Amino acid sequence: MRNFILMAGICVGLFSTASAQTIEEPVEYINFFSQEFEHMYDLQLEYASFLAHTTDDQSSIKAKELDAATQKIHDKFSAVTAYEDDQNVKANAVHVLDEMLKISKTDYTDVAAEKAGCLDCFARVLEHNKLSEKGSKQLEKSMDALIKSIDDFAANNDVTMESDDDGKESLLGKINRINGYIGELDLAVLEVQYASTALIEALNDDPTTAKDMLKELSKAVSNANKRLKKVDRIKEDATAFGQAERLVDFHKDGIKGMYADMVNAYDKQGEIINEKVKAYNKASEQLNKGNNTWNNKYESAKFNLQQRNIPKPKQEYKRS
Repeated sequence: MRNFILMAGICVGLFSTASAQTIEEPVEYINFFSQEFEHMYDLQLEYASFLAHTTDDQSSIKAKELDAATQKIHDKFSAVTAYEDDQNVKANAVHVLDEMLKISKTDYTDVAAEKAGCLDCFARVLEHNKLSEKGSKQLEKSMDALIKSIDDFAANNDVTMESDDDGKESLLGKINRINGYIGELDLAVLEVQYASTALIEALNDDPTTAKDMLKELSKAVSNANKRLKKVDRIKEDATAFGQAERLVDFHKDGIKGMYADMVNAYDKQGEIINEKVKAYNKASEQLNKGNNTWNNKYESAKFNLQQRNIPKPKQEYKRS
């Protein structure tokens, strides 16, 4: 998922958008950038809605539209004549759009896979998360610089700033917070799921390594529980956190139960022990049933959390 930026704090009220490339009044100059970012806010909110409520194909189309609009605004900022001593308002506004375009054009999955040395693995997930956080921090830094530039320019030109943010969180900010929360839960869940998959693959391909994979699963469960303890609960969530805990607990309980039965069904040479085939099959069925049950409950809880808090596409957007 692409990153979003918060637009609060850079609005100066309702003025007509300047159409000329050279803007003569300070208030019009600030408003020129403000209104374009307000438009960007609406576009990003619409994209967030498509992500939560439509198919991947539909959200991909909306992502391309957002990229095109971002580039158009970037070019519009680049073309405007900078106001005298504008405190780098124009330069910083362009830089914000540069960072947004950089994020949208970077395939974090490929970059993360190259760094991790694997594609379908938890190491790649961690690298992806690090890259995404780095991109977000750089974007936030550029936004902070822009807001400071606007404040300084306004102060130097006796422009009174009026914000439409009354101290409450913007809707886009709320969506960012919820998605970030879900991302933290996912890290805990995915670490265990990847470890479980590695164990099953070991049992299928080389059972002599299964005991080592069982130890790795135990480490993954321990790490997952540590991650969950560090998660700051959010008021909007009533079930997702609990379902993440139950999913992790299912695998934790299985370490000395179903997983142990499956691993112990093989001898030191990696051959199945005839007397333990029945126990293996029973444990395998238990694993498959439990995986489907708890994975579905967790995914449903995440889906419901997003559905309840993210407006549907084309719905009137109101900031909370």
